[in-house]
Amino acid sequence: MQQKTIWTLFLLIGISLFVNSCGKHVDYLHTITYVYKNGTSHHLVLEVYDRNGVNFKNFQIAPNEAVETGTTIEEAAVPFKFYNPANYGDSVVIRFSNNRCLSYKRLSNGFGPKIFDYRKYDNYTPGLFEQNKPITYTLYYTITVADYNESVVCP
Repeated sequence: MQQKTIWTLFLLIGISLFVNSCGKHVDYLHTITYVYKNGTSHHLVLEVYDRNGVNFKNFQIAPNEAVETGTTIEEAAVPFKFYNPANYGDSVVIRFSNNRCLSYKRLSNGFGPKIFDYRKYDNYTPGLFEQNKPITYTLYYTITVADYNESVVCP
């Protein structure tokens, strides 16, 4: 009788461990809209290039204006990912109206300098994507006078 009780106890413990270990880990999808603002006194074009160096999207932004480039539905923010065509921006050139340019390239880890790092966006807050629920959010990135001052004569 005691052997049956011990066997039943171990069976219950084993089943409860099995059930708890099969719990689902859910990666929630986040809907992120990207807005780029021109904080300079120069007209600019935001040129998006794919990994083959092909310019496939352009966004013109007047001084002190903004443009929405698109929305992603992902587990984390992915700036310059477009679904039509099914492509993503591998590099971005900011071309100012007086033939000055600023270039950024996505790194192999998916991030990159400034414009490719969603943590550098104006309204990003730590823990934003660690919430255990889906979110809908707009990330803003301002191209500043300091960015213009870093630009060089376009090749």
